[in-house]
Amino acid sequence: MFKMIFNTLIGLFLVMLIAGRDDGVPADKQAALEPEVTMAASAPLSIVDIAKIDTAQSDPVPEAIITPVVQVRMPGPALRPSPEHRVAAPAPTVAGGQLWEVATNRLNVRAGPSTSNGVVDKIARGEQVLVISDASAEWVKIRIEGDGVEGWVAKRLLRPAN
Repeated sequence: MFKMIFNTLIGLFLVMLIAGRDDGVPADKQAALEPEVTMAASAPLSIVDIAKIDTAQSDPVPEAIITPVVQVRMPGPALRPSPEHRVAAPAPTVAGGQLWEVATNRLNVRAGPSTSNGVVDKIARGEQVLVISDASAEWVKIRIEGDGVEGWVAKRLLRPAN
């Protein structure tokens, strides 16, 4: 590994040495093109003197041309956020509560608002339930529409029905 890195670095060094500086002017004529600035050793430079040196040697720069950028819509369907990042629509309200949908593969319906309570029923993904009571921030009381079974489930495992 070390040998490969070493050989690569030597190869890069040789390439940069041979072809590293190519500005179209031979190296012996490069020194003749660079302007010489001579000053008296006793006089300190001020900001005004430095500005005069810079402006005297620089070529005038043309004004920048600004062209407007037109943004073109990319081809294909419009992009939408993934389901976990979408803003949730409020759950539809029906007589007796709000309609929610199961967002997990299998959901235990419990007798009380805790995992220590017994399982009353199980429901699958996509089934709709009626939220009767939103007593706590974590647990909601639901009614399964087909069976009429009531119980408690974790609110984070439900999503508003569309």
